[in-house]
Amino acid sequence: MKNLLKYLFILFPTILNAQYLAFQYEFGYGSFQLEDIKAIQDRVWIYGAKSTEYFPNHYTQSGAIGYIAGQHHFGVNGSFLTTGGRVHVADYSGEYKTDMVLTGIRIGIFYRYYFPNNTQWWNMYIQAAPGFLHSRLKIDEKLVLYNRKIVDKKLFFNSKGAYFEPSIGARFKPLRWLHLSLGCGYEIDAWGKMKHLNAYNTTIKYHGDDKIRWNGFRLYAGLIFAVPGQSVATQ
Repeated sequence: MKNLLKYLFILFPTILNAQYLAFQYEFGYGSFQLEDIKAIQDRVWIYGAKSTEYFPNHYTQSGAIGYIAGQHHFGVNGSFLTTGGRVHVADYSGEYKTDMVLTGIRIGIFYRYYFPNNTQWWNMYIQAAPGFLHSRLKIDEKLVLYNRKIVDKKLFFNSKGAYFEPSIGARFKPLRWLHLSLGCGYEIDAWGKMKHLNAYNTTIKYHGDDKIRWNGFRLYAGLIFAVPGQSVATQ
């Protein structure tokens, strides 16, 4: 907390003189390595069962609030990630199904630098975005034989870690108050050890050192709503 207050105190003069207060929304698409989570699904063994979903690439949602001062754009941001897996088999006698739903919430800060050029309507940029990552894995296991539920249990895991995502992209300014952005990056996660919230006898085999890490490429398309700050409003 002391370091955060110190950081804000140092930036306070820049914030007061910021040209724009910026609200940003980004719709994205991500690839997820999730090696340990996929290994858990691989260890589910029921005769005849197959993986019908295997934590595929999926859409992401992100938002940010920050300030734009010249070539500098900085603030706080957050993202929502989700994907899942399924193991399934069914025949005349019954059905076995395990659904694994994984969600992640990222909260962090970002700094973006816009490269100057000879035009006023677009810029290339680079960005660095570190932060904290909270993930939750829900495993829902069901076994039905001759219309009778034999297994109907749920298993929950949480994990806490950190991430760092460098990215590059371009900003377009069709209007003074509306900017469009396109970018790509790569997320690198650290820590993220899984902690089970409940346990039961199950075919799900997990290890005590399994981690939830969303490492992978990211693509983004976003809108930036720029509200003029004091330095612009008084011009």
